[in-house]
Amino acid sequence: MSISECYTMRFGNLLSPPMPPIDRAMKIAVQSDELGFHSLVIPDHTLMVPPGLTPNALALMSALAVKTQRVVLGTGVTDFVRYHPSILAQFFATLDHLAPGRVFLGVGAGEAMNILPFGIRWDRFNMLKEGIEIVKRLWEGEQFSYSGKAFRLENAFLQIKPMQKIPIYVGANGKKTRELTGMLCDGWMPIVETPKTYRENLEDVKRGAERAGRGIDEIDTALQIYTAIDYDSSQAMERAKRFAGIVISALEKVEQAGYSLELPEDFSKRFYFERLLLTDDSLSKFIEYSSIVSEEILSDFFIVGTPEECISKIEEFRKAGVKHLMIINVGPDPKLVMKIYAEKIIPSFREF
Repeated sequence: MSISECYTMRFGNLLSPPMPPIDRAMKIAVQSDELGFHSLVIPDHTLMVPPGLTPNALALMSALAVKTQRVVLGTGVTDFVRYHPSILAQFFATLDHLAPGRVFLGVGAGEAMNILPFGIRWDRFNMLKEGIEIVKRLWEGEQFSYSGKAFRLENAFLQIKPMQKIPIYVGANGKKTRELTGMLCDGWMPIVETPKTYRENLEDVKRGAERAGRGIDEIDTALQIYTAIDYDSSQAMERAKRFAGIVISALEKVEQAGYSLELPEDFSKRFYFERLLLTDDSLSKFIEYSSIVSEEILSDFFIVGTPEECISKIEEFRKAGVKHLMIINVGPDPKLVMKIYAEKIIPSFREF
């Protein structure tokens, strides 16, 4: 029996930015805890498209740590560009004292909208790789020095240690970062995947794990995914269309999945991560190009439709190797979506 056929799938709820008012976000978090979601994922944006409320993720997580009882809390994702590794290492060590055993650090290489407007130095891959290495060593509690391309430390240490090991997840969406995930980390949590692309891209994570003498079973294979559920499938799709722009962030995966989008030749395949800013010109391009994403593509990259249709689609992802599905709830009625997941979907995937 393969790995994808013999595990219980876990479900997380992602507080998608832009967020509702803080008091509402807190209620959603507590509800996620009570409804049996395994994880609560908090994005960390300074700015966000579409524009809206983007509170500091670390401050919010501190409050959620004492408001919840069982749900695992993690960033989805933060970065070592805006936060020095020592800051994130200290924060997550502290958070693990507030919510022992209920914490994970989710990191990525960073996004232009959060970085370029503020004049922050950005070295995408080196900051990610070295940041992970530094955080892991700081959590060990020993004094050490480090000389890298992005960071230099001299006789560095923390005066707080985690209660236990804190898993590190990477929002890796490229071959190089997927291999890095397999080599160094505990979880892979990409966004914008179809069952086909997930299965194929998981091979990069496996390859990285093998290089480090590890097995893929040591890594939590997760996925952040948009979901819109309604008893009227057409209503669910109409709502999902409002979020078609996220597909533009993954043009290489769109092609990998067998689709093509008619975009200008000079349009960067990394536009969302490396160029998208909250300016009139940038946003207008993003909106224009998002409108050409078809319902067929959305149905492949999202979980959309009736409860039965969504259960079938989730099963496809399970067979592709997803162990931990982190939903981004964009349903016509978000409360109904939560109810359906809690009462129908999560129980359907508890035992395999």
